[in-house]
Amino acid sequence: MKTSELDQKKVLVLGTAKSGIAAATYLVSTGAVVTVNDGGTPSDDDIQTLKRLNVETIFGSHPLSLLDETELIVKNPGIPYQIPLLQEAMKRQIPIWTEVELAYRSTNADWVAITGSNGKTTTTTLVHELLKRGSRTVHLAGNIGFPAVEVAQQAQANDVIVIELSSFQLMGIESFQPNTAAFLNLSPAHLDYHGDVTSYAAAKARIFANMDATGRLVVNADDEEIMRLSETAVAERLTFSRHQSAYAEVKEGSIFVGHKEILPIQELALGGGHNLENVLAALTLVEPFDLPLSEIQDVLRTFGGVAHRTEYVGEFAGRKVYNDSKATNNVATEAALSGFHSSIVWLCGGLERGADLRPLASAMTQVKHVIGLGETGQRFADLAAEQQISSTVVSGMEEAVKTAFAVSQPGDIILLSPASASWDQYKTYEERGEHFIRSVRQIGGTA
Repeated sequence: MKTSELDQKKVLVLGTAKSGIAAATYLVSTGAVVTVNDGGTPSDDDIQTLKRLNVETIFGSHPLSLLDETELIVKNPGIPYQIPLLQEAMKRQIPIWTEVELAYRSTNADWVAITGSNGKTTTTTLVHELLKRGSRTVHLAGNIGFPAVEVAQQAQANDVIVIELSSFQLMGIESFQPNTAAFLNLSPAHLDYHGDVTSYAAAKARIFANMDATGRLVVNADDEEIMRLSETAVAERLTFSRHQSAYAEVKEGSIFVGHKEILPIQELALGGGHNLENVLAALTLVEPFDLPLSEIQDVLRTFGGVAHRTEYVGEFAGRKVYNDSKATNNVATEAALSGFHSSIVWLCGGLERGADLRPLASAMTQVKHVIGLGETGQRFADLAAEQQISSTVVSGMEEAVKTAFAVSQPGDIILLSPASASWDQYKTYEERGEHFIRSVRQIGGTA
């Protein structure tokens, strides 16, 4: 089905929000006969937009009668396939897309696609920043907040669209074929939606299902399941690793891609082991675009990442400061701690949820001082004592930051990576991270 063949086709848009409204708007422009169905009540703005589009709307339930004349469904990625309407649609063999498929069919631009359980947003944003240094026009789309079909309407034939894709979005593709794609990592997630890990992994693997031999597929050599899944890929498969030899690798303290040295790790603005993997993947994705090495190096030295995800805040009194407030569990904090090679003053702690902190010990080799915050602050201090590392327990963020500058020296890393939720003292991890950054800027200049 080409986009031109949507004219007069009866299409059911399931769900509103950003992607649903974008899909409905685009479908109307193609001449499709559109019905919009939402099981809840859309926002006033969405209702007004749909009125202007002059489409039929049904809100509050998903009546099966909607399927009687429907030839295609475009659904919001978050709506599970288990609902009766979609189960019946599958029995009737009605195609079910997400708006990513619509976007792909609506443009001749090239696509760079990124998926994975963690790191998608950082890698997608980094790829976008790198490609902006090249000669082609580049757009950012997908799960990162910009509806793909909306972005695709702005893209010309020689443009590049960089898209972050969730498993939910990938389940609704049919012909989507990126020119280059990355599968970053895989860990159990969204099992309430997918049912089991096998189904979740299969949904992620759809990113390369339609790629041909001219495509480039970038995969994590350290993830056994991804390596197994990608054995079936027709595209050229290139690996990245921070632990072993790979196409993109770490060697003698520097990043290499295809045997070409890019930059010493110490010069990266991004911190954390997981972000090093994101950098390796991003560099492999952009390699075919022949970006000047000096431009690549400039981006890597200045790109501080996505807010609250091992975000580089800046250098204050000779200390490099990182905000990893989103790290609310051991796994995220382990990845952050293991990615630095300088001495770390580690700010941690928050809501008490009874987590076993001992697995963090193996990642604490560079930690010189632990500053415990919140309900779990004393438990982190006890962990530090077990590792013969000094510690301080504080009551609030300003005191924590003052202590961090007092116990650190120029050349050290100051890292907020709580390994705990924020709800004992803050409404969100964003609020916690913003308080940390404010405190660093107020205190760091006088340290």
